[in-house]
Amino acid sequence: MSLTFFPKDIDQGLVLEFFWKFSIFEYALKREGYLRSGRNRGAEPDWIKFGHDIRGKFDQVTTPEIKLAKDLLIKLSPQRQIVHDMELGWEPVVRQEEDSDEEFTLRILRTSRNNLFHGGKYPESSIREIARDREILKASLAILQGCYEIHTGIKSRIDEVISNFL
Repeated sequence: MSLTFFPKDIDQGLVLEFFWKFSIFEYALKREGYLRSGRNRGAEPDWIKFGHDIRGKFDQVTTPEIKLAKDLLIKLSPQRQIVHDMELGWEPVVRQEEDSDEEFTLRILRTSRNNLFHGGKYPESSIREIARDREILKASLAILQGCYEIHTGIKSRIDEVISNFL
C-alpha cells in the first residue's frame, strides 16, 4: 500500500468539488473583508462574522435545497475531533443559545471540512459511514451555494475568479 491508494467507495468527484468550492468561498470571504489574523498572523476567513452578517437570511434563498441541507447537516451533525488527556476523541458540535440557524450551520460546515481535510475521518477502525459522509458533503455544497446567493459581495468575488477560468 502507498499514498497512491484511493478508496473506491469515496466519491472523488464530490470530494474535489467540495474542496474547490470551499476554498474559493474562503478566498471570497477574505477578499470581501471577512478576515481575521490566525496563528502566526496567518490570514484566515472570519466565518463567525460572516455567519453573524447573514443571520436570518437563509429564508431568503429561493431554492428549497438550502433548508433541506441545513436540516440534514443539523440532523447528521458531524462531531469535532478533540484531544483529551493526550488521546484523540470526539465531541458533538453544540449549538449555543445565541446561535442563529446560519451561524450554527456554518459551524457544522467548517467541522465537516476539518474532519475531511485535517485527518478527522480516519478513526482507529475502518470507516463504514461513506453514504453518511456523502450526504454531509452534498448538504455542505448546498449551504455554500445558498451563501453564495445570499451575499452579493461574496457572489461577485467568486464570479470574478470563475470568469478567469472561462
